[in-house]
Amino acid sequence: TMYPFAVTLVDPQELADVSAYIESLCIPTEHGKYEGADAAIQVSQGKELYEKQCKECHGANGEGEKAKFYPVIAGQHYKYLLRQMTEIRDGHRRNANPDMVKVIKPYADDQLVAISAYQASLKMPGSMCSDKK
Repeated sequence: TMYPFAVTLVDPQELADVSAYIESLCIPTEHGKYEGADAAIQVSQGKELYEKQCKECHGANGEGEKAKFYPVIAGQHYKYLLRQMTEIRDGHRRNANPDMVKVIKPYADDQLVAISAYQASLKMPGSMCSDKK
């Protein structure tokens, strides 16, 4: 998705400048949460599933592990997380880590909803800010 934009950044300084700008942005505290009527149940079930298999790589708080290229998932948009996990499970994401594919393959849709709801509820590392409404 980002390729058409990123391909124009050929100078290392341009890449560094864009990265520094993105890093300086704050993350709204109510950023992309699961909004279903059953949110508390989904988050609770998702936490259980997350702690069984996701925590080992993505960390207790979804902070990821930079050295191993495990991404931060805490506070990401619920719909984004669900879409990415579904695409990984279903073999549609070409750059998926093979270990992640093995872990996520057995999950049913409702389990992915729960895990995504939990991950989106975690506090994103970095600068948080209030939503501007």
